[in-house]
Amino acid sequence: MQDILLFIQHHWALAAALLVILALLMVLELIKIKRSTRSISPAQTTHLMNHNKAIVVDLRSYDTFLGGHILNAISLPLTELKDKIKKIEKFKSQPIVIVCATDAESGNAAKALTEQGFDIQILSGGIRAWREADMPLVKG
Repeated sequence: MQDILLFIQHHWALAAALLVILALLMVLELIKIKRSTRSISPAQTTHLMNHNKAIVVDLRSYDTFLGGHILNAISLPLTELKDKIKKIEKFKSQPIVIVCATDAESGNAAKALTEQGFDIQILSGGIRAWREADMPLVKG
């Protein structure tokens, strides 16, 4: 411990530089966390759809999508996301809500889309939470 204090006394400029760098790293991490995607409830999703023209992107398989999905949702199965990202490119200026079965698969898709410049939200709990909130689903 005395060696560390002695080093700091003799090399105060280096110690100060280290503290500044650590502070900057903390600020960058806070910015990164703030910009990261957020999870929203079914009610918040409905609000975004009605008031902010949010687009819902359903990551489940197409067959599952046809069995019941949120009104006006776009089917973009997770397995095809990278190949068909152009399908939603025109919606970059609008909020996009990502939906999967339980929200377990949404994180990676959200990260990839956020890196592409999309404003991404995740429906917390996925379609399961949507159903539990007695929100409507459409078939076909």
